[in-house]
Amino acid sequence: MHLLARLTAPVLLACSLGLSGCGPSTHIVTSWRDPNVTVVDGRYNKVLVVCLLKDESTRRVGEDRMVQFMNGHGVASYTIFGDHLEKINEQGMNEKMIASGVDGVVIMRLVDKNKESVYVPGSTYPAYYGSPYGYYGYSYGYYSTPGYVSTTTTYIVETAVYSTRRNGLIWTGTTSTVDPTSLTASVDEVMQVVYDQMRKDGLIVSPPAPAK
Repeated sequence: MHLLARLTAPVLLACSLGLSGCGPSTHIVTSWRDPNVTVVDGRYNKVLVVCLLKDESTRRVGEDRMVQFMNGHGVASYTIFGDHLEKINEQGMNEKMIASGVDGVVIMRLVDKNKESVYVPGSTYPAYYGSPYGYYGYSYGYYSTPGYVSTTTTYIVETAVYSTRRNGLIWTGTTSTVDPTSLTASVDEVMQVVYDQMRKDGLIVSPPAPAK
């Protein structure tokens, strides 16, 4: 799968994520693209990836996973800025990134985390379902499977794609992931869904067919 691509003007990327394909737990909530920008899929460039998570170790794991997805064309922000991400906003940093070959920046951040608890009622059965011999005494009453509380956790993640040469945002999307099994699986799913949405939005286009 292609992750990064060059803009029609020599610019940026395409971000993607998915482990064993996109599970049904992640879906796009909203997305926006710069209508004046398109990306040709399959032309790779250098893209800085930033994963804005609460603790440093989790951030690094997330960025490493994004880099792996980019087939060698991604650069983790911690390898450049360490834990001082504020430096990315320093004056002249955009020009420095262009000079070092960085075409674009992909930023993933956790916007919200919601927990919802739902009571699942139990079921009551005639006693004769309780054992092979229960039907002899079914008139003695009923037994119940107790109810329980099910908790669902939803993570809202925003992914933003910037072009260094245009010095601006070219695509952004918000995803919702329900009960992710792990950070790796979650990042993979989000990136895959984001990549598919970029194609759907027309930001990423197929390369022109070779001339005959």
